[in-house]
Amino acid sequence: MQYIPHHIDRLQEMFPPEHKAVEHDHLLLRSRPDTDFWMRTYYGFERYNGHVLYDEIKGNFEAVAELQMHPQRTYDQSGIFIGIDSANWIKTSIEFIPEESSHLGVAVTQRSYSDWSTRNVDNSIFDQRLSFRVRREGNDFFVYFRAGSVSAAGEWEQIRITHLDCPPGQPLQVGIYSASPMDKGFDTTFYHFEIQNVD
Repeated sequence: MQYIPHHIDRLQEMFPPEHKAVEHDHLLLRSRPDTDFWMRTYYGFERYNGHVLYDEIKGNFEAVAELQMHPQRTYDQSGIFIGIDSANWIKTSIEFIPEESSHLGVAVTQRSYSDWSTRNVDNSIFDQRLSFRVRREGNDFFVYFRAGSVSAAGEWEQIRITHLDCPPGQPLQVGIYSASPMDKGFDTTFYHFEIQNVD
């Protein structure tokens, strides 16, 4: 199902954003400050209050999102979120670093400890749309990225394969997300969010 723009009402909210509106063919989401998803590792803090618009999905699936960020502060981030509960989840996004390279990455949290794999990207990447894709096969998850729209020509870059211990038969929270760890929110325009069940 493609949720934007006609099926936004099918998505549940985890921690409502500052502002959410359907405008023509896209969804505008404005984050609140002091929001993030991270658990314990290295930094020591626990934060589980970012904004997720999600559907509950059983079995194998592929989720694809296309967005454009308009970041304002360090660590502003938007992408795809996959959750079991507050102690076990995945997020993939680009985190904005204003004075350096930003970080394209995947954070995987299991048993309340996060790990984060990243690679540097130039901040000019925010001048265009960004696309993320996550595919579930059993308890394994394949994460992909590409700069540009979901329909653009070119290959997807695989950026991680990871594992979550998913309870048998339990639906997962699969959605688009945004968070602003610092003192100011920011806008993300979501152009596409689709989930398809796969065999």
